[in-house]
Amino acid sequence: MTEPNQVKITLITGYLGAGKTTILNHILTNTEGIRAAVIVNDIGEINVDASLIKDGGLNRGDEVIPLTNGCACCSLADDLSIQLADLSDSGNFDYIFIEASGICEPIPITYNISALCNTSSHSGTHAHLHLDNIVAMVDCARMYDEFHGGKDLLRENLEEEDIENLLIQQIEFCSTLVLNKTDLVSAQQLAELKAMVRGLQREAVIVEAEHAQIPMSELVDTGRFDFDRAYRSAAWIDAMEHPEEHEDPEVLEYGISTFVYERRQPFDAERFQAFVASWPQSIIRVKGKIWLDHDPDMGYVFEQAGKQVQLYENGMFSHAFPKDVHERLLDENPEIAASWDPVVGDRITQLCFIGRGMERSSLEEALNACLTSWEDDR
Repeated sequence: MTEPNQVKITLITGYLGAGKTTILNHILTNTEGIRAAVIVNDIGEINVDASLIKDGGLNRGDEVIPLTNGCACCSLADDLSIQLADLSDSGNFDYIFIEASGICEPIPITYNISALCNTSSHSGTHAHLHLDNIVAMVDCARMYDEFHGGKDLLRENLEEEDIENLLIQQIEFCSTLVLNKTDLVSAQQLAELKAMVRGLQREAVIVEAEHAQIPMSELVDTGRFDFDRAYRSAAWIDAMEHPEEHEDPEVLEYGISTFVYERRQPFDAERFQAFVASWPQSIIRVKGKIWLDHDPDMGYVFEQAGKQVQLYENGMFSHAFPKDVHERLLDENPEIAASWDPVVGDRITQLCFIGRGMERSSLEEALNACLTSWEDDR
């Protein structure tokens, strides 16, 4: 009788904009022979991270599975279990990477994964799952921009719903802690941040990184995660024994809301830039595809996390090519055809906003004021 194959899991957590999607793209382009599947969880109506990982390019045999508009630790827990079981039993993968949403608490999702791993280990017919590593991403620059070098995480008057509490959970409950964007802080700031992190997390391996580039050996086949060690920590006992009491969606628990802004008009680049420079502090994170008037044939990715803003090319819109070419592209890519507009094709702005206390109507009004007209002059 053939022994069931073993499929290992790495869970990647971290606050919004910490670099989770970037690290996954590095993994998928440097799998070193590992057949990888990726499960991506976004809390918005569209799974921005999944589409950007696919756009980044997959190796043959890799696959990305989106879990959208909910959290894998609560409302999507059953979906996550089904996907893990199906992927492992397929026999096509050696490793499954899970990117948790930026506001996901690590304990409940780890509880769900560990329970499934335990069940699978007793099966003689299904693949055996093993949770190998929990990687927590920390944005060093943001820690200084918004959390006073991490000192806010140690203040005595923290409320249960404060964002700092979420960051503490993500830092404390991991086996590998990546201090990302170290190039954006000074050596003294990095030293202070490492000291703060060690005050919260004494067990995890700490890895410093620029642009989320770290060796694969820090991510896969580490043998670092030990459920019992985490369980023995007094802070986690109640959450592990009573997971049903910790299943409230983070969008409610932390006062965070999300919405998708979608338009089939380009932004006036200067007006949009001016708005970004002055938009409300209630906006925590924005990520998605953007169409700009100054370069209307090129699709861009826009990212904002705190004070950090990035804009980079994401490839030409299919509609920018001659008609015979884009018709062939539509035949070969059903996902493009499904959202094709008869006038502008696949040109689109699609931004997922995540914030705390956001006024959606006011934001949409301000964004609409940045729009401009466009005509196909071919």
